Amino acid sequence: MPHKKIDNQHATLQLSWLAGILDGEGSFMIIRSKRNDKFRYFYRISIANSNELIISECKRILDRLKIKYCCYYQDRRGIKTLRRQTYLIHITNRDGIICLCKPVINYLVGKKKIAKNLLKIVSNWQKYQKDKKESFYQEFKKANQRIPKKL
Repeated sequence: MPHKKIDNQHATLQLSWLAGILDGEGSFMIIRSKRNDKFRYFYRISIANSNELIISECKRILDRLKIKYCCYYQDRRGIKTLRRQTYLIHITNRDGIICLCKPVINYLVGKKKIAKNLLKIVSNWQKYQKDKKESFYQEFKKANQRIPKKL
């Protein structure tokens, strides 16, 4: 039985670590685009970092959770900038977003409200697609406003 407890502690540690990465380097998004005078919505959780080891660990945890994702990098280095190559992970499928949000929400701090709203919308997407007022999209947008520089 102690072996099971160690596994649970390790899983909890991994989820809380991933939540910290999401809080600092992650994005919970609803992307709205217009095509043929109709709005379309895309959902995405992204993680961006220039450290390949951090991205590799995120991928290992997502693989253990059986969450589908795509991973790529942007080479943002140039003559005029000191930026590094950035590695990106995108989770765009509803099942993956639900499977990730549910276990990490309790460990999130700064992005907890945004993650809860995204989870609510993605879990009930058929209902919200019929919502002509787009109230939940507006609620998500309001929760995701930038913090003013002067507090």
